Amino acid sequence: MKKFIILFPVYNDWKSLLKLCEEIDIQVKDLGAEFSFLFINDASTEKKENFSLNLNKINSIKIINMKKNHLSGRCIATGLQYVVKEEKFDYIIVMDSDGEDKPEYIA
Repeated sequence: MKKFIILFPVYNDWKSLLKLCEEIDIQVKDLGAEFSFLFINDASTEKKENFSLNLNKINSIKIINMKKNHLSGRCIATGLQYVVKEEKFDYIIVMDSDGEDKPEYIA
């Protein structure tokens, strides 16, 4: 089975990100693949609340916290470096955490 990791750089967009994650879970429910989320927190100033997501198709969620704000390009590079070294995967999808990228495009 193919394994997808969806990488999100995030800066203070926690509510939008959580809504997006739930929408993605709905969109991928019938796909014959495994999905995981990787959040790269770009030193958000907005406190991240403890969150619980009702996800059925997502196998795991990991968060990497940046010490300083580096903007999305550096966060994406950090996430890609982590995934290549630490994870087994077939595909990586990079998506904006603010909902700019549409979940229906994943299929």
